[in-house]
Parts: sequence; C-alpha cells; structure tokens
Amino acid sequence: MTKITKKILIVRNDKIGDFVLILPAVASLKNNIPNSKIVCLVSESVKELAEQCTFIDEVIVDTNNKELFSKLGKYDFDISVTFFSTFRIGYLLKKLNIPLRLAPKTKLAQIFYNHKILQKRSRSRKPEYEYNIDLIYELFKIINLENIKEMDLGPYLKYDYELVTKNRIKFISEYNLNKDKKIIFLHPGTGGSSKGLSLNCYADICKGLRKFDDYNFIIHCSIDEEQFAKDLKLMIYKEVTVRVIEPKKSVLHMFNNISICDLLIAGSTGPLHIAGALNKKTIGFYPEKKSSTSLRWQTINNFENKLSFTDIGNDRKFLTIDVKKSLLQMQKLISSS
Repeated sequence: MTKITKKILIVRNDKIGDFVLILPAVASLKNNIPNSKIVCLVSESVKELAEQCTFIDEVIVDTNNKELFSKLGKYDFDISVTFFSTFRIGYLLKKLNIPLRLAPKTKLAQIFYNHKILQKRSRSRKPEYEYNIDLIYELFKIINLENIKEMDLGPYLKYDYELVTKNRIKFISEYNLNKDKKIIFLHPGTGGSSKGLSLNCYADICKGLRKFDDYNFIIHCSIDEEQFAKDLKLMIYKEVTVRVIEPKKSVLHMFNNISICDLLIAGSTGPLHIAGALNKKTIGFYPEKKSSTSLRWQTINNFENKLSFTDIGNDRKFLTIDVKKSLLQMQKLISSS
C-alpha cells in the first residue's frame, strides 16, 4: 500500500445529524484501507459521539485557525476528505499542503481543493449518506483502489450488548417501568434544527399506540426543552405509562439513554440520527420542503427498522401528520422482530 493511503483527515465540523450521516462512508473507507490512520475534525458538540466510532482512530475538535493549523500540521496528512466545506476550512487545508484534498464541488471554497466532485446535493435526489459514500468512492478511484468491499451494515456506533442490557435493567428499575413491555423514547424537541411535530400529534400517537399495548413511553429532552416535555406528559399521563427522564447533560449521556430503547420517535434531529446509527427502530417526521425531505435526511439504520412521515401542512408553526392513518404502520414497525 502506498504512502498516500495512510494518513487521512476527515472533516465534518457541524451538527450531530450531519456528522452521523458520514459514518457509513467513513466505515467504508476504513474497511477498504484498514492500515490507514483516520483522524476526524469535528465540532465540540460532536466530539463525544465521534469517540464512539471504532473506525475513527482520533478525534480533533475544530478550534481557532492558529491553534488548529499547528495541531493538524503535526500529522503530515496524505489525504483530506471534506464532506461540507467552508472557505475557512478549505484555506486551512490548502495551507497545510495536504497532497490530495477532496470535497464536493460547491461555492467559492472549491478553489482550495485539487480534487472535486459535482454532486448537486440541493436537488435532494438521494439520501445524504449516499452523497457522502459517493465522495469516498471518488477517492477510491483517484488512488486506483481495486477490489472494493461492499459497505457494512450498522450499527455504526459502539454497541456493547452486555453493557446495554445492564443499563436497561438499571433504567427500568430507576423509572419503575414494566420490564416486559417495550421502551419507546419520544424526543419532541428539535433544538431549533428544524420544525418539530406538534405536541397534539405526539399525544395522539401515544394514545393510539396504547390501544395496541401498554408500552413504556419515555419523554427525552434537552435542558432547554424540559418544559416542552412536561407539557406533553400532562397531555397523556392519565392514559399511558409515561416518564420524563432527566434532561440530557451531554451527547454521551444522550447516546447511553438511546442505546437502551426499542424505538425512538422524533423529528429530523440529532437524537433520531443517533438512534439510526445504533440501528434502533426509528419513526421520523420531516418538513415538506425540498431541502429537508425524508429521502435526503433519512437515518442510517436498516431499511426495515425505519419509518418516516412528511408534514401535511396543517400548522404554520409545527409539523402535522394524519395520526389515525399512520398508527397501523407504526404498530407494525414496533411489533416486527
């Protein structure tokens, strides 16, 4: 294997969901170039999650340019793959003199890359994770890599079954849940990343699913959205088994919580994508607009483990769906093996 395949910098330094959707591509990279050292440049909010990826050898947090240039310069990278570039990052990578710099061909930042691929992601014609895989396959072409292995299925984040089982038993005891019933996480907040499903729809979903079985409903939230979670509980607690758990203090705390659930129901947010990366069952809600479709921003769990619904546009502030028409589909997903 030539030197150019050894030290690889991966850049995705924005939100949790965006980072999660590069994981199949990065896993494929490591699987096909196993002797490579893969270093990932991420935002501070993603650091703990990136450290749960066995195919990423090292994680660096994006800081100011001066400190970052010095830190990255020590690695003497052969390759950089930037999944979403800004002018600042593009300039930094060129200044580092990385021999092979690959990125999507988009906007002014493309001038800093010596290898580019035109993807037109804004047309949303396929899943975001497939656009990311295409970028890695372009790299394979550039370095003349042969006998490319097929992409592995998830989970793409560390999943210690024994530890998860212990944590689940502890969780059931702590929140006084029925150990014989499935645990369904609801994450009604969006953190401002997108328009969320209305609380009325969430309440109707819980009440509707309760008719099939007495599930353990767990309302999961960030510290800023705790009141939102409490409001939802007040709407349903008389009819379903529901708990509001302690707000997530960190991404790792959120990751550990999600790892013990059977299903997560949420809008197109970080928690939904983390559940997908763990190959949990997911039900996601998406806006109707082209740039935010369920096709493009779908999760990376196996196809049989995910279900998505698109806004029917009955509310300007929140997403809405026809809950009555959707309940049977949801129940089929929950009850599937």
